[in-house]
Amino acid sequence: MAGVPLVHGAIHRFEGQVAVFHPGGGHPCYRCLFPEMPPPEATPSCAEAGVVGTLPGVIGTLQAMEALKVVLGAGDPLFGTLLRYEALPGRFESLRFPRDPDCSTCGLPS
Repeated sequence: MAGVPLVHGAIHRFEGQVAVFHPGGGHPCYRCLFPEMPPPEATPSCAEAGVVGTLPGVIGTLQAMEALKVVLGAGDPLFGTLLRYEALPGRFESLRFPRDPDCSTCGLPS
């Protein structure tokens, strides 16, 4: 809402994700990607579900790189892209998502 890009990171057990949201720059926001809040039972805390200790370092390092790319205007920040990391198979996956014109948070004016 302040027009400042948000470098998002999340972890759970052996998985993590990173994205950059900047609706003020014409890119999708968090609600474009996740329009509905999940029920509380679907989102256990790290204390309840656990998280492998090295995962915060991997995801945090990716977030730091994305922040540098945004600040320096270098490379291609993950605007409109969710980068998923699955630690057990050692696999990264990029998922593109569009800006939702009907988004309740950043929807484009009709």
